[in-house]
Parts: sequence; structure tokens; C-alpha cells
Amino acid sequence: MIKFSFVVLLLFAFSNISLAQTTKKINSKKAIICLTYDDALETQLTTALPQLDSFGFKATFFLNSIQGSSESVKIGQTPEAVLGWTNAARNGHELANHTLFHACPEKLGWDKSISIETYTVERIITEIKTQTTLLSLLDPSRKIRSFAFPCGNFMIGNIDYTLIIKKQNLVTYARAGGDSNSIVTNFKTLDPIKVPSWHVWTGTTLNELIAYAEKVKKSGGMGVYQFHGVEGQIFQITSATHRAFLKYLKDHEEDYWVTTFSEAMDYATKQ
Repeated sequence: MIKFSFVVLLLFAFSNISLAQTTKKINSKKAIICLTYDDALETQLTTALPQLDSFGFKATFFLNSIQGSSESVKIGQTPEAVLGWTNAARNGHELANHTLFHACPEKLGWDKSISIETYTVERIITEIKTQTTLLSLLDPSRKIRSFAFPCGNFMIGNIDYTLIIKKQNLVTYARAGGDSNSIVTNFKTLDPIKVPSWHVWTGTTLNELIAYAEKVKKSGGMGVYQFHGVEGQIFQITSATHRAFLKYLKDHEEDYWVTTFSEAMDYATKQ
């Protein structure tokens, strides 16, 4: 009994030390910045990840189904996407859940077969569970994952399925949508399953990326960037813009704590 109590106290002490260290690190900063990337895009592997690693930043990648074997892959050779995401996780980046098929409203151009209008709650829950299983094969160290709503949509018919994923403990935290005014300024009232973010649109400039960060700094809050393609693919920004923005954050690291979505939310929910 004494031995068990000692172990519990030791774990509690280490937990408090870890939280204290994180809190000390945060208290010396003026804002929290989360760099998140959606849809498991090839340009994230070829461009975004190498740039992030070169500056020592850790980001969150919300993955839906990823490319597996193809005709260009030799038999017995690990597909590049699988290898790339596995290595990203090993390097400290967060692999998070974005459902399996990324269902969105038909009005946004989605085929009926994968539009959210044809979904049931059971189907979306099955996709979330399935994607978590797939992610566990790429990154077995993380058991429960954060989540991002495809197209920022959390309604199926008239049902808000955030209540279900929260009740079933399917995810830790969830990122919702927003715009360049979406900044978390009050952690006490923040819904951890509907965290706002800025969807960075095609052609966003360096000045616009910096302006958002500075608004976050001025508010003393948290800003979540929602990126997609870097130098190609959907909602793309240029490679040069992305790198220059990372350099800005590095040059001002006394002001910004740049971290993964889950780590930022771990801190936010303890405040």
C-alpha cells in the first residue's frame, strides 16, 4: 500500500513539474500559435514539413485517408506518404483525425455519395473511429486524437454531432472553422470541441499571416492557423510565403509559443 501511494505521489509530482515547466514557458510569451494543416496533402510532406523542421517548429496535421500503394511503388516498398507521415510523428508532429472521406455539403461541390447531406450520425462516428485506427498504425504512441470538422461543419441534419463525440470520448479536442478574426481570448469559456481557427485562403500574403499573429499577440490569446496546400494543391500559399512566415515566428520567438494543437489545448484547459 505504501509502495503504491509513493508511486502515485511520484507520478503526481512529475505531472505538476511538467505543468509548471509548460506554464513558466507560456508565461514568458505573449501569445500561443498553432500551425495546423488539413487533408494529408502531398505538398505538406514535400514542402511544409521540411520547412517546419528547419525552424524547429512542431505542427498538427489533420489527416483524412492517405495515399497508399500505387503503380509507381515497387512491391515491398513502403509508400512515400505512409513513410512521410510516420516520420513526421516520430519527429514530434501531431497526426490528428479529419474523418476518413471528408464529407462536406453538396453546395461546396461535393458529390452526393460523400456529401454530408447523405450521412447519418452512425456513419460519421464510424469514420472517426476508423481514421483513429489508421492513425494508430502511423503513430502508435498516441491513443486518443484531436479532430477537425471537415469544412468546419458539425451538423448532420439537425443533429450537432459534437455532443456525441464528446460523450463517447472519441477525441480530446476539436478544431472548428473561422476567419482572420477568430482568436481565442478567454480559455474559461472556450469549448474544447469547437475551437475556432483561421482558414487561410489561396493567395494569402505574408503580411496577412503576420497581421493575424500580431492580433493574437495583442489580445494575449491563442490563434490557430488552418493551412492546406503549400506551393500547390488546394487553398495554396506559396512556399516562399510559408517559409518567410515561419522565419517571422522564429525571429519573434520571445513573443510566440508555437506548438501543436493538442499541446496548446492541454495548457488551455488547465487554466
